[in-house]
Amino acid sequence: MYQRISITLWLVLVGLSIGYAQVPPAPTVTGGNKGQNPHNKIKRWRFGGNFSLLLGDPLLIDASPNISYNLNHKVRIGLGANYRYSFFKRNDSITQVYGGHAFGQFQPLEWLFFMGEFESLNVANAATIPTHNSESVAQRVWQFSPLLGAGIRLRLLRLLEVNVSLMRDFNYRPNISPYPSPWRFRLGFSL
Repeated sequence: MYQRISITLWLVLVGLSIGYAQVPPAPTVTGGNKGQNPHNKIKRWRFGGNFSLLLGDPLLIDASPNISYNLNHKVRIGLGANYRYSFFKRNDSITQVYGGHAFGQFQPLEWLFFMGEFESLNVANAATIPTHNSESVAQRVWQFSPLLGAGIRLRLLRLLEVNVSLMRDFNYRPNISPYPSPWRFRLGFSL
């Protein structure tokens, strides 16, 4: 009888210890987005960017993917690439602009953010280089631009956010910049 009680008690204790071993500890959230475990470094990474397509004359394809890292609930830093392809049917010419950017965002409210960015773009200059066969090749130059601005972030689904921002280029050069104004309106997304 004593042996049966000992075996039953031992089996209950082993079963309880195995059962409690399967329950993970409750996460303590101190960084990243709400509901994230700060020890899960993968969930702190965000992917997103901008994409636009304009059909007509000119045909325009603009893509700006980026990746960012949430340092905490309010601060995000990141890197991205820029590429713009334009085909003008009227004069049968093609222009390409490419480069990269680094940015930082401060989000004081759930829907409002302030953003600083440093962008470098390789653009065709108005000056041309003569070649040996009477054609001229457009010279390319790097344009470096510090940008500051603000925007709003709207959550559409659990993982999808839409970003709308207005930024000011503080190194705007009308003859070189691929943009018509120092103000830039952006509509993008992040996952």
